[in-house]
Amino acid sequence: MNMLLQDLRYGLRMLLKHKGFTAVAIIALGLGIGANTAIFSLVNGVLLRPLPYPEAERIVYFEGRNDAMGISNSNISVPDFAEWSKQEQLFAATALFSAGNGTLTDAGGEPERVPRAGVSSTFFEVLGVQPMLGRAFIAEDDQPTREPTAILSEGLWKRRFGGDASIIGKTITVNARAMTVVGVMPAAFQFPGETQMWTTQQIIGEQPRDNRAYSALARLRPGIALQQAQSQISGVNAQLAQAYPETNKGWDASLAHLHERLVRSVRPSLLALLGAVAFVLLIACANVANLLLARSAARRKEVAIRTALGATRARVIRQMLTESVLLSAIGGVVGLVLSVWFTELLVSISPADAPRLDQVNVDAGVLMFTLGITALTGVLFGLAPALQASKLDVSTSLKVGGRTGESDQRTSLRSLLLIAEVALSLMLLVGAGLLMKSFMRLQEVKPGFNSERVLIASLSLPGGKYKEDHQYIEFHRQLRERLNLLPGVQAVGAGVNLPLGASDYGIGRAFIPEGRPLVAEESMNASYSATTIGYFEALQIPLLAGRAFNERDQPDSPKVTVINRATAVKHFGSETTAIGKRLTIWRDEKFPREIVGVVGDTKPSMLEKDAGAQIYVPQTQDIWSFMTYAIRTSGEPEALIPALRREVLAFDPEQPIFNVRTMEDVVRASIGSRRVSAQLFAVFAGTALLLAALGIYGVMACSVTQRTQEIGIRMALGAQAGDVLRMIVRQGMTLTLLGIATGLIGALALTRIIAGLLFGVGATDPATFIGISLLLLTVAFLACYLPARRAAKLDPMIALARD
Repeated sequence: MNMLLQDLRYGLRMLLKHKGFTAVAIIALGLGIGANTAIFSLVNGVLLRPLPYPEAERIVYFEGRNDAMGISNSNISVPDFAEWSKQEQLFAATALFSAGNGTLTDAGGEPERVPRAGVSSTFFEVLGVQPMLGRAFIAEDDQPTREPTAILSEGLWKRRFGGDASIIGKTITVNARAMTVVGVMPAAFQFPGETQMWTTQQIIGEQPRDNRAYSALARLRPGIALQQAQSQISGVNAQLAQAYPETNKGWDASLAHLHERLVRSVRPSLLALLGAVAFVLLIACANVANLLLARSAARRKEVAIRTALGATRARVIRQMLTESVLLSAIGGVVGLVLSVWFTELLVSISPADAPRLDQVNVDAGVLMFTLGITALTGVLFGLAPALQASKLDVSTSLKVGGRTGESDQRTSLRSLLLIAEVALSLMLLVGAGLLMKSFMRLQEVKPGFNSERVLIASLSLPGGKYKEDHQYIEFHRQLRERLNLLPGVQAVGAGVNLPLGASDYGIGRAFIPEGRPLVAEESMNASYSATTIGYFEALQIPLLAGRAFNERDQPDSPKVTVINRATAVKHFGSETTAIGKRLTIWRDEKFPREIVGVVGDTKPSMLEKDAGAQIYVPQTQDIWSFMTYAIRTSGEPEALIPALRREVLAFDPEQPIFNVRTMEDVVRASIGSRRVSAQLFAVFAGTALLLAALGIYGVMACSVTQRTQEIGIRMALGAQAGDVLRMIVRQGMTLTLLGIATGLIGALALTRIIAGLLFGVGATDPATFIGISLLLLTVAFLACYLPARRAAKLDPMIALARD
């Protein structure tokens, strides 16, 4: 311990003695460690930290799947779920739920739309959580004859009800229905999504097997593996397909751990970012290692004296490693401070719908990670210089002191480090280039509508208050007419399922074109929406043939539909020939609808996906309580929000609007995760490029300094300034070319890992590889040219006389 303290004190004095070197090394290491810690905080909170439920690894999620129809993540139906729940040897408990919203219209405040989940009574049992106040749901709460019950989130309880403990047993009004509050959940509980209220599902009557509108969870029994449960559930589904071929043929259910299901969409991006930031740290380590090698050349005489006085090689290595670990520790402290800010920045720029962001923080696990990479970094960049410094000829070193240049072995090691640095930089730059190019290609994709100056807002009319179809029709007709009269409004329309998931309500329907038999095997899948008059005009979705919906399309009028161009071309030949043809919306309707119009394709969920088939029907012929309005304005759409709220409340004082935003916000949000990934990769790649340039410059500048006498001799013997310039540049560019060649091989392998994150560009895009290589060559040339120009301006007499 006494020797360790001596090494630490001596190492600290050496770092303070060389303040410039110490500052540069600490900044490089602090940035590398800080960025790694911040990204790991994100990965730890989202991917690694288990869900906050008892034995969360036993909770599984059901997803409907139909490979023949290309469906991999469908909801499930109540009858199918009932069959799965009978497998008591597999599941300790199963639960059904559906996420949505509920309108809270009392409690002495304004009508409020809150995230709500309808759940079966076993929902909290499956998750293994209990209310902090009151009770959970019981089996009797599922009965349709019972008064509905509700459980509040801790946040809603405090915000809306002032944290009043006497709320238990009181009645609140949700969606125009009286509900009894039976419990309040703990602050940490929030599932699914941002839910603030849970109500009993109370499914009425026998549900159709093809009404796949629900989600389901189960808790595996102890000792039951996921694969075992999957095998048995698939067997049950095969039996259901034989018993009910019209509704179940081809359908199966995929089981996944709930945690895996929640983070599936962000896992590839986060792991790619973690790999990218690790490259930055390795490049920083290579830079610091090169700096230490340069320092060790200047400390040869010191090491020789210590060796002559009896220091063993192990003692010298330990002293050098102590200095490097001390340097890394200081960089780790700086990095930890920076990581707090970096983490907050990462969370702030992450898409709003990114999962588990509330779990991201710098906790004990992150601190251990920082400690680990700090120690590893200290050893990583300090070991090679320490080994080199300890291998010297004492007699020669004491005679020549600092006069001679570096040994060939030391020079080779520095060259190898530089080659590795360039290779890693190229790999990271290529990855960033591919992601940036992919993002730019995605931005060029046309969504099929004009998002400029369009305000959208959702509303949901409660069934307890609007009991007849004509009430829904009249409400939307009058509201649309009133909104059209507002100053600055150019067009108004509403739909259930807006493009790019703007309505947060994705709906699909199977359909059968005219001339096909009415059997499930012949049905096609389509994105489906019931829309009002003015919908296509408000979003400026082009009408290609026929007409849009108008006042003639009433409940008792002939049933009509509008389809998109992709459907018209694929199933009817062209836009014009589709007009007058018929199709049947399978299972929901057993009658054909006449195609009266064909409109352009829109992107239903994501810009990178094909439009696919799309079907629109008049809202008057398919009543939905939920609708999202699209209002095109001549000015700033946000300025219309107060007038919109006022007009809705004028019709119904208890009717709030929600999800109010612009369609431009929707388009930006649809590529939000790709934007963040591309931006972070670009930042990391830019840092890597800067570090590589500094590394090349440092190596060449050090080489010029150590070869001063050699250069003086060359010039004294007749070498011209241009010859010296070319010699130094050639040396640096040779190392750079070797690094680029190595990096290209690595990039060809590693870019395949991020292939799933790309759009419109291949993982081996030649233009990106060539462009990045040329960029790195240009930067390397500049980094070599500056020391080379200094060498070319040396005075031979001064160079020969320099000690």
